[in-house]
Amino acid sequence: MRFFLRFLCVVALFSVYPALASWQYDLQEIPQIDTVSASIEQEVSGLPEPLFMTDQDKRKVGQLLNAVINEQQKQIALFEQRIKQYRSQGGDTAWFETESSYLTLTSLGQSKEQLIALTDSVNRDKLTGFGPYGVTQFKQELKQTQLNIEYLAYFQLRSFKSLLGEVFISPIPVIWAGLKVLFIYFGLVWWLANSKRLIGLFKQTQLENNPKPALWIRLVWYVSRAHRALAWLIAITLSLRVLSEIPSLQHLIILEIFTWWVLGGSIAISFLLEFAYRNSSSSSPEVIALRLSTIRRYVWSAIVAGVILQISMRTLGKGTIYYWIYSALYAWFVLVTISVLRLWRTKVFDTIAHITDRPVWVNWAVSRQNAFLLNIPATAIAIAWLMVHNFKHRTVAALSNYSFFSQALAYLFRIEVAKQTGNNNGQANLVRVKGNDAFEYVTPGSFDSTLVDYATDEVKQLSKYLMTDSPAICVVSGERGVGTTTLLRSLLNKVKNAEPIYLNCPYAGYAELLAHFAVSLGLEEEATEIQILSHLRKSETTYLIAVDNAQRLVKPMVGGLADLIRLTNLLRRSKKNHRVVIAVEKASWRFVDRARGERLLFDLVSFLPRWTEKQIHQLLDTRINQPEQKQVSFEGLVVPKQWDQEEVTEEERAKQGFYRILWHYSDGNPTVALRFFRLSLNRDKETEQVYIRLFRAPESLELEKMPKPMLAVLRSIVQLEIASPEVLSECTQLSIAEVTGTLRYFQSRGYIEWLEDKARVSDHWFRHITNVLDRQHLLVK
Repeated sequence: MRFFLRFLCVVALFSVYPALASWQYDLQEIPQIDTVSASIEQEVSGLPEPLFMTDQDKRKVGQLLNAVINEQQKQIALFEQRIKQYRSQGGDTAWFETESSYLTLTSLGQSKEQLIALTDSVNRDKLTGFGPYGVTQFKQELKQTQLNIEYLAYFQLRSFKSLLGEVFISPIPVIWAGLKVLFIYFGLVWWLANSKRLIGLFKQTQLENNPKPALWIRLVWYVSRAHRALAWLIAITLSLRVLSEIPSLQHLIILEIFTWWVLGGSIAISFLLEFAYRNSSSSSPEVIALRLSTIRRYVWSAIVAGVILQISMRTLGKGTIYYWIYSALYAWFVLVTISVLRLWRTKVFDTIAHITDRPVWVNWAVSRQNAFLLNIPATAIAIAWLMVHNFKHRTVAALSNYSFFSQALAYLFRIEVAKQTGNNNGQANLVRVKGNDAFEYVTPGSFDSTLVDYATDEVKQLSKYLMTDSPAICVVSGERGVGTTTLLRSLLNKVKNAEPIYLNCPYAGYAELLAHFAVSLGLEEEATEIQILSHLRKSETTYLIAVDNAQRLVKPMVGGLADLIRLTNLLRRSKKNHRVVIAVEKASWRFVDRARGERLLFDLVSFLPRWTEKQIHQLLDTRINQPEQKQVSFEGLVVPKQWDQEEVTEEERAKQGFYRILWHYSDGNPTVALRFFRLSLNRDKETEQVYIRLFRAPESLELEKMPKPMLAVLRSIVQLEIASPEVLSECTQLSIAEVTGTLRYFQSRGYIEWLEDKARVSDHWFRHITNVLDRQHLLVK
């Protein structure tokens, strides 16, 4: 044990001795900069920022700049003389003087760099430009560069000799640095051997079972695509940092510049190429190849420029040579840009040839695409316009995903179409298709109709309650015509663990509904509530019961929920795993919710959303121009061009524009959209061809200015769906005479239609009336 402690003491003494000897040597003979250079450096450090400079400070900058230039000339000559002396004689004394000259020139170079940044643009351009002063400074800095290279060669040679001497005295610092480098490369080898397994494990645990991973997880996965190059970059950088800590190898740190710019630049190119390739999947192979070639040219040029500028800054600072190199690299990038423009010229003008609506200056560029010298600026103009053109398309297409923007765009679009249609005088030969003939061109819905993917989230929520073995009572609420019946039937067709029963609530109310329910269960039509309840409790079959149009059990009046409460109590008392879904129109559900929504104890209340523009487009496409139908044409429908549409034919553009108008007017209601589509059918008297022209939407200021009691009658009709004058009198607290007069007023203007002795809001005026009631805060659409 004592021997081991003595050995450690000896080792520590030998490791400390070279440092002590070096410290003693450095303390006695540290190279110093010239006194003139030191005073200039002190003066420069005391100058204020350019924003706070006075005239006196600006004159002082000029004086100091002249002094630095003159002193540099003297010191370069002295530096050359001392290098020659060291080359011929050698020795520590000559090297000490040579090193002092090098440090003096380095200090002057730093002072010159700061003064060039502080001086005015005239002096800066004079010293760094290509005039006589600039050429003189370039020659002076070039001479200094040659001397610096020779000095660094001698310095490195002396450093290696010193390193060998230190190793023989105490090899422990070198051995320790070598061990650290070896440890770094052991880590590198371990990572290269296990990286594939670890990345696969990360993908399996973080990505495969996570449909929406966090941003940092996606970032880590993306960076892992270049993990080998990144591992080499980190290992080389750490190794250079460790080795440069040895005094004799301190200049190895300059290799870090090459490492980061070359290897790091290669990694950046890999990422950029991968990103460009992934985001160009919809492009042609030719475009993808052009993009990748463009990226390579610019990034490799940036890497070379970065290396050259970094070396120039490390050796001489931002002097004349630096600015000359910067100008040369700027010219190089101009040449690269010209080569890229020539590379893209054919593809760009081929793309523009398919775009008819072009500004005049783009047409000038197209006409000069093959002209000598002019083809380069012409290509640049074409690319700039094409980028702006595509940016507008992409931006508006992205914003169109938001309902408020699409609604505003469609409103402006509709106004423009109406204006152009009103100015069109070629409509005299067209007559509107009326009656049942319209259904031959726009097919009504049926069991065989193609279903549009709608309310996916709502269906998933309902399925969690209705497709299990637990009892549940759910409510589906949506606007009239939004597709509630179709959704209920799709749920009934989907169920596997219960027998589906569909009940369409009759206008007569609860008694008639109870009779239909009894028949559906296999009972007599006259069965009572007790008999139905007994059957549900004793039945071995589980039922999924869908009650459609349950708003017919609701009356917006005191006690108007009695029938709905009786239905829910009957179904809740069945005490079996029966599931129930009840559909109530949104206009009526608002009254139910305010009156007794919480006490009805529904398991889920789901509100159906409005249809999106895309869904309306899909629906309309399935209802027109099918093989078995009579064809309609959008030819002649004048619509303005929209930025969010790609280049399509005129008829296709007219169709998409017309669909957008229907979606906007219907406010996402497919039934309203289909009705006004049929009102847009016009037949040519001569050719019998049916064309689409803009429909005339109902407008009436009378509705906006109508007294509140009359609007209350309209609201009650909307909520009841169909109502007799007696029921309307009870709901509105108006007399029968007042209600009758109001209904006669509505009938004369087409607001309502009669079914036997009951009033119903007409399909033509439904959207306009609901909009007015919504604006008057009498109804929630």
